[in-house]
Amino acid sequence: MGNPPDGTKTRNKQTDPWKLSLSFQDEPTEDEFLIMPTELPGYDLQEKEWVNLPVSTLTSIRWNRQAFEDLVLNEETKRLVRAMVSVRASSIRTRRQQGPRVDYDAIAGKGNGLIMLFHGSPGTGKTLTAESVAEIAEMPLFPITCGDIGTEPDKVETYLQLVFELGQSWNCVLLLDEADVFLEERTLTDLQRNSLVSVFLRMLEYYTGILILTSNRVGTFDEAFRSRIHIALHYEDLRPRARKTIWSNFLSRLEGTEEGENVAEIEERLDELANHKLNGREIRNALATARQLANHEGEKMSWDHLELAIKTANKFGKYLNDVHGHSASSWAKEKRERL
Repeated sequence: MGNPPDGTKTRNKQTDPWKLSLSFQDEPTEDEFLIMPTELPGYDLQEKEWVNLPVSTLTSIRWNRQAFEDLVLNEETKRLVRAMVSVRASSIRTRRQQGPRVDYDAIAGKGNGLIMLFHGSPGTGKTLTAESVAEIAEMPLFPITCGDIGTEPDKVETYLQLVFELGQSWNCVLLLDEADVFLEERTLTDLQRNSLVSVFLRMLEYYTGILILTSNRVGTFDEAFRSRIHIALHYEDLRPRARKTIWSNFLSRLEGTEEGENVAEIEERLDELANHKLNGREIRNALATARQLANHEGEKMSWDHLELAIKTANKFGKYLNDVHGHSASSWAKEKRERL
């Protein structure tokens, strides 16, 4: 296209066929809206794939900082985690804007990340804590599993390098759930496992973001990881007081919903609920089962629905204990996988 004719400086931007410009401060004109795409590419952190996102459905992120406050952790632990995560997240944002800051290691780039280990029995709140940490850091959570990474040392290193680079580029909190295979103690006989652990140790050394590891079997932990971990939190089996808090938190979320009309009736029996030896995930599942049962029967969820769901869960737990001759927790203690 040739140069526009004289007099374009006096043309209105809305009708100028040669000049369409848009700054971040300008409100787009109708003509500019017409040439804008209806979809934008985005990465689905859960499904690990690129997708097209309709622009009409995009909204600003609303961080849920209350999720961290609702965690069933003692206040000293919350204070420490909140401080470490907030400072590290602020440092990451500052580094992106102003460049690198002071290294605490003699070798530049080493030891500048925040590595946290959450260990304990299943259903005690490890993954929920990781999700809540991402909320207070105001950073998206990037979950990865051993299945995503694989177990061949060369492929593990390549995959981790890619994920770590993406995590830092996108300002994510990385979560490696059930990381036991990478944390396991090295032996004289299993050379492939030794290589796997060594690769993971080296990658941790140079990661500068926030990384959370969860483990059910910290008793098999390789000693070399101790100096790489900045915060290690032990999640004990839930006691009645903790279970009561979890029940209360879940029930409070139902208030004001269609299922919430009989919540007050259930809340009156919190002490009874707390005596059932369910972990956090089992409590959530019992509530979900009760809600589905009530919905199927065309009723509001009541104590009767929840009681039936809990009885069913308890029967299954008892059956597994009878089959194995012990509970999962006692078995793990006997094998010295956890206390």
